Amino acid sequence: MRVKGNKSCDILIIGGGPSGIIAAKAAASEGNKVILIERGGYLGGCATKALVIPLMTFHAGKKQIVMGYANELIERVKKNGGTIGHIEDPLGVAATVTPIETEVYKYVSQEYLLESGVEILYHTEALDVETNGKTIESILVKTRSGLYKVNSKYYVDATGDGEIAYLSGNEMKIGRDKDGKCQPMTMMFKLSDVNIDELIKYVESNREEFVLGENIKSLYETKRIAISGFFSKIKEATENGDFTINRDRVLFFELNRRGEVAINMSRVINKISVRNFDLSEATIEGRRQVIEIYNFLKKYIPGFKDSILVQSGDEIGVRETRRLVGEYQLTEKDIFSKRIFEDTVALGSWPIDIHDPDGKELDLMEIKMGDYYGIPYRALLPKAMDNLIVTGRAISTTHEALASMRVSPICMALGQAAGTAARICIKNSKSFREVSYLELREGLLKSNQVIE
Repeated sequence: MRVKGNKSCDILIIGGGPSGIIAAKAAASEGNKVILIERGGYLGGCATKALVIPLMTFHAGKKQIVMGYANELIERVKKNGGTIGHIEDPLGVAATVTPIETEVYKYVSQEYLLESGVEILYHTEALDVETNGKTIESILVKTRSGLYKVNSKYYVDATGDGEIAYLSGNEMKIGRDKDGKCQPMTMMFKLSDVNIDELIKYVESNREEFVLGENIKSLYETKRIAISGFFSKIKEATENGDFTINRDRVLFFELNRRGEVAINMSRVINKISVRNFDLSEATIEGRRQVIEIYNFLKKYIPGFKDSILVQSGDEIGVRETRRLVGEYQLTEKDIFSKRIFEDTVALGSWPIDIHDPDGKELDLMEIKMGDYYGIPYRALLPKAMDNLIVTGRAISTTHEALASMRVSPICMALGQAAGTAARICIKNSKSFREVSYLELREGLLKSNQVIE
């Protein structure tokens, strides 16, 4: 097909998820011409497309470790009535969770970037990459009107799947080392009109059936509830033929509005979203599972009898796809040893949270409350390209380390690092690999990023 035209910029951000939003903000902060392309019609990534909410977690114990532009954005969402803020995690898995109204988040994210001078191109999808040696020359994109080329000096891959790194010839890995299998996909959905009082009454009388945080004396005292349990109800429904999904528990989180919950129970295994037509097949199965789970909840779980199915994800939630093989690979040993690197650019405290690629189990390797680890700048650097940086879920990690760093707040912090690095590259006419860490550190601290 004929290329219809060209656009050009200083920095091109590919992907409008949590990492892409913050990368664009950071890149544009000194007047650079920044374009963000997003294949959908709104920003927010998995939180808005797949309803992967609430956001987890901005804190390690009492210390807030994700600040900077990420927290600035959440404060704007709060001012617009889109969140009650960071609240204690009732499950005790993390220090806090952050419920959000996805529609408010979409709007606020968009205006946040437009005010910063970022040009947002919705319904624009990267198809191919034109390279010259170790330099990306342009990205071929598809719009409703045809094909265009976008030329940029520097590129930030915030696709979540490492699309640009992959298309430009960088080595990538997928799944766990022993068999390449990825964590299952989940079709999230929201219910309203859940009778929270009836639900809490049952939980308080049957606490042995639930995972509850050590500090949670009573769910009546929490701002919003979260439930992981009802193991006996799953077993009963399975024996009755009413539950056929590879899941061992009921898992949901109450959201911004009382009585509205996000259900995290769907589980589609043996699919990889970047392989053949797996994503389509997983989406079909995920929607079937939503209805089965909804019927199960109404029949078996206290408080759900009169609940209303409000929304399922526009897309199925994807936990894992391609990972960059970068200048450094973050490992589970780094996480458990609380390693802070000489080039740390972001911090994380979410546990290694592996949903079994083969079945129904959840392998949660917890981090001690208050502990956190660093993520090095080198994990964002591909080996094959000089003017490309990768941010978000697709950075260079092991399968196990990915299960910790893949959550939205950490991806936001990584986005700030990537965007700040791109800004420095423009200023000094350097490659990403040549960026001075001292200058990058100074830029991150100046914009309130926490890195130690």
